[in-house]
Amino acid sequence: MSILAAVLAVSFLQFFEARNQVANFVISPPPEGTSVKPELPDLVVRDECPGCEGKGNLVLEEPDYGQSKGRIGPARKVKKQCPLCDGKGRLQAYMNPAELSRQVAADRAEFAAEHQGKGEIAVGEAFVPNATYKELSKEQRKLVEDAFGHPCKKCNWTGIEACKKCHGSGTVRCTNTDCKGGWQVVKTTTESSVSKSGSSSGGIRSSGGFRSSGGSRRTTRKETKVNVSPCPICGGAKFLPCPECGGRRAHPCSKCSGLGIKTKGSL
Repeated sequence: MSILAAVLAVSFLQFFEARNQVANFVISPPPEGTSVKPELPDLVVRDECPGCEGKGNLVLEEPDYGQSKGRIGPARKVKKQCPLCDGKGRLQAYMNPAELSRQVAADRAEFAAEHQGKGEIAVGEAFVPNATYKELSKEQRKLVEDAFGHPCKKCNWTGIEACKKCHGSGTVRCTNTDCKGGWQVVKTTTESSVSKSGSSSGGIRSSGGFRSSGGSRRTTRKETKVNVSPCPICGGAKFLPCPECGGRRAHPCSKCSGLGIKTKGSL
């Protein structure tokens, strides 16, 4: 399921309706035994793994960085279980906070339109019947308003905030500087000295100079070798779970402790 599809499957309407009921109980107590508990919808989904694109396995084809010179046959392929999702093809994470905020706005607009259509009057974020509103004192209206609550400015009702480390993606690029597309590419240059004996020409150089017939000279030879192997850090997935959010894209809101509404400590 894509992030957008998951978001569209979530609704905050029940949350808003439950809060509205609680707010109205302030002026019209419910029958004994009635219990209403406003709860945010479940915002955790199992989303497609970005490493294996939901397949559960990685097929790594060895890139050519010069190590294949003189090789006969095609480049080798390595098939292995995706280390990012442990072969499950899905990662458990919070929904994208930015998309959730848009969903909240749409649900809030629908909630307001439904109650306004019934002729109800807004009291803060809550709605009360028209006849009831006319009888409310200023103090009672404040109680209704406080009972419903106001959205947390940081998370806008959702109770979560995007991880700053991964910007809400849940993953970071492999930290191995030698990793190129899931393969570790290491180039090693070695130097070797070679001694060459001088030729015996009676000590006379072609330029007219002299050198001993038994002389030798040393030359330095450089050789670069390239070793390519699956990256030992990311295992070929190219990505790593974000170290800050553990791959979950977001954290419970630090301002409201995940409640989604303003609290005394967040005012």
